[in-house]
Amino acid sequence: MIRIAALALAAFVVIQAEVTGEWEASYVTPLGPQELTMYLTQEGPRISGHTTSEYGESQIRGSIAGDDVKLSWTEVDGGKTIQISVTGKIDRDTISGRAQIGDRGEGAFKAERTGRDH
Repeated sequence: MIRIAALALAAFVVIQAEVTGEWEASYVTPLGPQELTMYLTQEGPRISGHTTSEYGESQIRGSIAGDDVKLSWTEVDGGKTIQISVTGKIDRDTISGRAQIGDRGEGAFKAERTGRDH
């Protein structure tokens, strides 16, 4: 009976994807595509790191559950701070999803891993 319970429990274990590393990313804005580099570190379900882009460097925070990834950071454009919120799915070395660009709208998001730090 214990063996059956252990097998049943093993069937419910969610395999956690790994996002630690360097990523080349882009997302669509109402004014066209925005490119950036993300440097991510994962500790359990938490993601931290920073981005670099034409707008400078921003701290990034996020979370991961299975293959579902959520990331957010701020950028300053024309003196206005804009919150970027990404929801996506990771598949090996690719994250695909949507980016919400403050109150300016949303667009497609994609990132490709360029380096591995794990």
